[in-house]
This record gives sequence, structure tokens and C-alpha cells, in this order.
Amino acid sequence: MRTRVVIQSRLTSSRLPGKALLTLAGMPLIELVARRASNTGHEVVVATSDEQYDRRIAEHLESVGLEVVRGPLDDVLGRFVTAAAGLSDTDRVVRLTGDNPVADGALVDELVAAVERSPHDYGRVDIDRVPEGFGAEVFSAGVLREAAARARSAYDREHVTPWIRRSGGELLFVPDGAPTDLYAYRCTVDCLDDYDRVCGAFAGVEDPVGAAWRDLVARVGDRVLARGPVLPRSRGVAPLLLGSRRLPTDGAALRDLFTVAVSHGVSHTLLHDEAAQRAHRAGTDPALRQRLAAAALVAVPTGAEADELLDLRVERLLSHLGGRVDTVLLDAGDDRRRLPEALARLVDLRTSGLVGRLGVVVREGMTVDELPDDVGWVHVARSRSGGDVTAAAREVTSRLRGRDVVVSHEGEADAEPRDGALVVDATSSDELLDAVRQVSGRTVAAL
Repeated sequence: MRTRVVIQSRLTSSRLPGKALLTLAGMPLIELVARRASNTGHEVVVATSDEQYDRRIAEHLESVGLEVVRGPLDDVLGRFVTAAAGLSDTDRVVRLTGDNPVADGALVDELVAAVERSPHDYGRVDIDRVPEGFGAEVFSAGVLREAAARARSAYDREHVTPWIRRSGGELLFVPDGAPTDLYAYRCTVDCLDDYDRVCGAFAGVEDPVGAAWRDLVARVGDRVLARGPVLPRSRGVAPLLLGSRRLPTDGAALRDLFTVAVSHGVSHTLLHDEAAQRAHRAGTDPALRQRLAAAALVAVPTGAEADELLDLRVERLLSHLGGRVDTVLLDAGDDRRRLPEALARLVDLRTSGLVGRLGVVVREGMTVDELPDDVGWVHVARSRSGGDVTAAAREVTSRLRGRDVVVSHEGEADAEPRDGALVVDATSSDELLDAVRQVSGRTVAAL
């Protein structure tokens, strides 16, 4: 039985255009990916598009003796069928992407062996438990051809395997030795920060083609540890969140702050107003926004046109943040009577996926018993009378135990450990790093 690795690649990456030909370890990225995939002897074919600009990929690969096929830009499934020409239906096809240079032939072998031991014909590295950069899938050439014959939607044809996954079972594989920290050990090349990180992992490696993926992951880990502690996460939320009241106005400083936040495991920015929403969008590219989510405060309006005004505020929020927001925190101030109605008005946005979680801001005098059941996040605001916000957050956490609710509050990083996620305002990466060091041993209370 033959195994052929097919690597999809194109120059028109939206987040890092032209990355396929960026130099990494002395050669273009796509060449390094292809050579590493074949370092245990596998057949390798790169499948790029037939667009005029992707001739650059084809010409380079052909000049260094690597096989390449070309096909429609958006019909990647069709390209894979072309790349599988000559294989029997029982032969295996392994799908890799051209932006994952840490993956190698040994990783392919491990995945194939795991599928052979299982009752499944399709298997993939479980990207929900393994950092980005190790993605690989294996399936038979026959099921690939069946998918190409039956899949009709543009989504299925662009992403190659959705039809295959829907039509049968799958093996979700976690390689031995793969790191479990999905954020600190990211090994893909999706943006410039990723490129810098992966270049560092390969720097000084004597044999970048033959280096074992575990050794490269260890080098990534060394760089992670050298930068300082990385925050743990519970349910996707870190114990330290970045507040927005003191965000730098200089664009470079803002991007640096957000990049450092992501590198050290900060999960969310708490956005207090529209200016902060715009800053979040300006300081993060799409790849960063995937890892530094937004929890945005929205004031609940009152009066005759309250519903329309709330809709407008949420629409503006979504516009500022690129069409989706992780968490909307409704702030009713001292008048909490409209909270249930306002939350109910936003449920459709959550159902549609435009909003991930709905939450509320708890202010002095508000009891947990007043919270609607449909709340996924509670932010304890500073007391106007100077009361102890830490004690208030601890009380809220205690009262909500047993419910799947995130609790956050503002405070000082060097205070005593407390329940819930701490929100710290920082105007520089150094300030943020100091806060990370203070709270790195804490986790968000599992409610």
C-alpha cells in the first residue's frame, strides 16, 4: 500500500501574503515543508492553484526537483484528486498544509499507524488538543475520489475533507510528546509573529530537513520559557485579562502589547468603550484576534427607544471587531430591571455565532440571585464607594459555583490570590509581563 503526501499551498494568504516563498532555514517555506514531509521516504506532491501568480511556487519547486500539480484556486478538493493520480483506491493520501514546517515524515508515519490500528478509514491530528502547526489528515484515495464526485458545496470543495468527515467516523489522534498548551507552542506560520517564532525554532539547526518534530517543539518550548511564564487557561479563559483603560495610542506599541499578551497566554481584552473596540481591531490582525478575544462592555439603554439603541450599539461593536465578538457584557448601571430583556434580545446573535457568550456587569448592591440563568460571564465592576472588589468577586464566585460561568474583576496583580480572572490595565508590554509573573500560578476558578 502506497502513501502519498499532498501539501496544499498558495501565495494569496490573507494574513501573510506570499508566505509560501518566505525564506525559512535557508529555503522557501513551501520547499522546507515538502522536504520535511518526505524525510522518511514518502512520496510528496505540492498542490497549488492555476492562478498566474502561483506559477512562482510551481517554478521554484520544479527547479529543485519537487513534484507539483496545479488546479482551481477554490476547488482544493479537485486539486487533491489530481495530485492522487496513479494511486489505487486503497492507497493512502495524507493532507498537509504549506504553512506547517514543524510537521515531518515521522509525524505522518505516527498518524498512519494510528489509523491502521483503529476501525476508521479516516484520521486526523486533533487540533483541539494539539497546537496549530501539527495538522495532518489521512484517508484513502478511493474515499477522496468519492468526495470529489459527491461534494457540491463551495465549503466542502475548498476545505477538502468535510464531506469525508460527515460520511463516516474519524480517529482523533494526539501524537506522543505533543505539547498540550495550544497557545504557547503554536508552530504554524499564519502571521509575522508566527514567522518570527518558527524562524527562531529552526535557527542554528544543523539539518532543518531531517530534524525531528519533537526536537523542534522542544526548541519552541525553550523560547517560550525564556520569555517568561505562560498563563494556564480554564475553559479558554486565562487568570489574567488585559484591561483597555490605558491602552497605548501609538500603533506600534499597541501591536507589541497585544503580541506579548498572546505570547504569554492572555486570553481576552476587556473593552470598556468604543475607543477600546477600535483599538483592539487596529492592534490585532486576524490571526491575533483568534487568540486574543474581546469581552466588550455594552451599556444597556433606557427610554422609549431602548431596544433600537441597544441593537445599534451591538451592531457598532460587531463592526469595530470585524463581525464577531467572543463575549458581550451588558452593563445596566444602577438600573438592573432591563437586564433580562436585554439579554433575551441578544440570544439570536449568540445562536448565529456572532457572539460567543453573553454576560453581565455586576455593580455594588446587585445580588447574584438577580442574575438570569442565561449568563456565561460575570464581570464584577469596581465599587464607586471604594469597597473591596476582590471580596465581591470571591463572593460571586462562591455563589455561582456549580454553574458554567466565568467571573472576572479588576484589581492589582500583586494583591493576594483571588477567585476569578483578574483584569489589569497596562500601557506597555513590560507592565503586562510584570502582571503575568504575579498571577502565573493561578487558574480561573472552575465554577
